[in-house]
Amino acid sequence: MSHPSLPLARPVEPPEPTHPCIRCGKPGLAAELALCELCNPLELAQPSATQVHGIAALGILSFIVILAVLGRLVLSGSGPFTGVVAAVVPADGGLSVSVIVSNGGSKASATTCRIVEASRPIGGVGELVQTPVIPAASSLTFSATLTKFGAAPVPLAADCQTP
Repeated sequence: MSHPSLPLARPVEPPEPTHPCIRCGKPGLAAELALCELCNPLELAQPSATQVHGIAALGILSFIVILAVLGRLVLSGSGPFTGVVAAVVPADGGLSVSVIVSNGGSKASATTCRIVEASRPIGGVGELVQTPVIPAASSLTFSATLTKFGAAPVPLAADCQTP
């Protein structure tokens, strides 16, 4: 018994990739086009991928430059700061430390001081404290309670940073 030859099925081609219009969002736009017929009725040249990425990169770089300039303007004139531990006394839950911080800058500003053991300023136990706002070209004394050094008074030093 012979089988009649059956017609072969045509191979199915995968559909062409599409994406939505970048302006109005209409779906089904060919991959090489950016705008649909409604958004580009005169069929003007489409923006290339290099142009789009170049504009994005330029925008990012411009934003970084603007942020750097604004940061410089905001931080200029604050500090340098110097800190000295004036007194260390036992307190509930740790030590009460009085710190004298001087602002050598032309703007009132606050800073962060790292309080460390005087015998181990590098690599030893330390605790950060935030100072109140210190007027320009003046000093301020404030107190903070520290918990990392135990309850027995120990010699401490302050390292205050300029932002």
